[in-house]
Amino acid sequence: MQPPFPAPVTEWHRDTYDAINPTRPELSQKGKTIVITGGGQGIGRETIDAFAQAGATNIHITGRTSKTLQESKVIHEKKYPGLSVTIHVADVADEAAMTAAAKEIGSWDVIVANAGFLPTPGTIEKSNLANWWSAFEIHVKGSAILAQAFLPSKKAGGTIIGTSSGAGFLPAPMPNMTNTSAYAASKIALSRVYEFIAAENPDLSVFNIQPGIVDTAMYKKSGMDFEEILDTVQLPAHFAVWLSSPEAKPFSGRFLFSNWDVTQLKEKVDRVKEDPFYLTTGLGGWPFAA
Repeated sequence: MQPPFPAPVTEWHRDTYDAINPTRPELSQKGKTIVITGGGQGIGRETIDAFAQAGATNIHITGRTSKTLQESKVIHEKKYPGLSVTIHVADVADEAAMTAAAKEIGSWDVIVANAGFLPTPGTIEKSNLANWWSAFEIHVKGSAILAQAFLPSKKAGGTIIGTSSGAGFLPAPMPNMTNTSAYAASKIALSRVYEFIAAENPDLSVFNIQPGIVDTAMYKKSGMDFEEILDTVQLPAHFAVWLSSPEAKPFSGRFLFSNWDVTQLKEKVDRVKEDPFYLTTGLGGWPFAA
């Protein structure tokens, strides 16, 4: 379909497709250690499935709720014989807990930083400040905690995928998504943090992604009304597998939508090499404006 938002490609996907199919041999994750934050539900849970389809047998998941993490473990270990899903109960904004989890996990190949938080929608004036600030604690401070905890045990050639949001780049108030200032502001700050992580770790592939508009608990809480263009949960999960392959390496440090057709995206490699600002945050507004 045609993109409903400005895009560097002409083909927009709302569901998975052949080029990002986790079973493609070129996207194999066999032998890799995968870490997924927020692995207890929604996109995080589906991402476990995607990497298992791609051949990963050693997956670690973190989250705040033991019950949902355990559910993810049982579902996927039953579905994929030989798969080991290890649980780490840890809030991404808890430095001690995340450091302990990183030590338990050891060396890793792929991190999908999926954990997120949407404060109760409301104007800045009338918002509960602690609730409003929690978005920054989880998205921004949590990103720095993850980097400090896990980068010392990275494997060369590994991948880190930060989950940002197109909400960070849309004008305020955002269409069909008003009164979510903390979410939008913290997500654009998160994107900038990951750009620095990419620059500081050229041996890694580091990405910011808009996972799509998926019908999750957070989507329901937001009050958004995008029913006509909802994406499947498989789309961002399978896109994460593609990002963890050599095909995506040239786009390290960039902001990418899961919806963008990757075959067309790969045609932009020369533009990425020539323009360090292309597909990054900046004063140009939408990050991929001409």
